[in-house]
Amino acid sequence: MLKLNPPINENKSFNNFSMKEKAPISKINLRGDINNKDFVSRVGKILDLILPSEVGSIVVKKDISVVTTTPNEWLLISNNTTKSNNENLKETLFDNISISNLGAITDVTDQFTIFSLSGPNTIEVLSKSSPFNFDTLSNNCSAQTLLNNIDVIIIKKDNENIDLLTRRSFSQHLW
Repeated sequence: MLKLNPPINENKSFNNFSMKEKAPISKINLRGDINNKDFVSRVGKILDLILPSEVGSIVVKKDISVVTTTPNEWLLISNNTTKSNNENLKETLFDNISISNLGAITDVTDQFTIFSLSGPNTIEVLSKSSPFNFDTLSNNCSAQTLLNNIDVIIIKKDNENIDLLTRRSFSQHLW
């Protein structure tokens, strides 16, 4: 992995709202058939969790968060910045899932950046630039939508803490 400098090197705060770019962390795209018991079993053993099947659901473990983005796709986001653990996970998934043709593993760490938004006005600020109804999104759930005409994945922790994942190439414009 290349040594990347974050595209945004500042924090913004105003009117009970703040945003910053998180430090680069590991992100792995996992694809497979949720109805394939061998796929689900292997992934479950590797991640030590039951793979969520409902789109938008999130499972959080100590080291990793699993975001269901489509019926057959998950985004695995590291909850820490220890690179050795992330590399081991990627290799283990690749060896057990991709090589055996049960699914596909893609490292998307360099593709996405994450903005951390916080404060009591977070939902109000996001609502002004998106057609998505944020009132319908429960805590600890995700959704994909447009924000200022840019594709984003929203990870809602609660009403005052939201992470936005966007492609690195659009990060300056979104900021």
